[in-house]
Amino acid sequence: MSEEIKQLIENFAIALIDGIKDNIRNKQVTPFGAAHSTGHAEDSLFYRITEDSLIIGSTWAYITVLEDGRKPGKFAPPEVIEQWLEDKPILSDISKKSLAFLINRSLKEHGSKIWQNGGKSGILSDYTNREYIHSNLTLPMKDLLVGQLSRLLFTPA
Repeated sequence: MSEEIKQLIENFAIALIDGIKDNIRNKQVTPFGAAHSTGHAEDSLFYRITEDSLIIGSTWAYITVLEDGRKPGKFAPPEVIEQWLEDKPILSDISKKSLAFLINRSLKEHGSKIWQNGGKSGILSDYTNREYIHSNLTLPMKDLLVGQLSRLLFTPA
């Protein structure tokens, strides 16, 4: 892989991750606002370029929940909801443990707001869709490769 191609791929990966981070921090995905609370989701994003692939991922177990929501059916681990309440500035007249239980019961019965609205919040899918990848990676790579090939074929020796 040429340095130019590697740089193009790296720039794409950085822009994609920056876009997702911006969505986590700022995109209003429910009437309650953006998904950002602790920064764990943003900090978990990474990319790795190998000789034949680009890997973009997250080390955070709940990253897809930001996109698709949580479906109803099971209680979430109570400590996760309690930690979320610690991280979010939520004011309540009842104890955090009671509020966590009520939120968890609602999630179990109804799923999250993102799930109720059909998922696809756009936090991830704004940047991981065919159109975005085509416009921001495939076409620039085509232009780069055509330019390299043209220089090889049409530059006098």
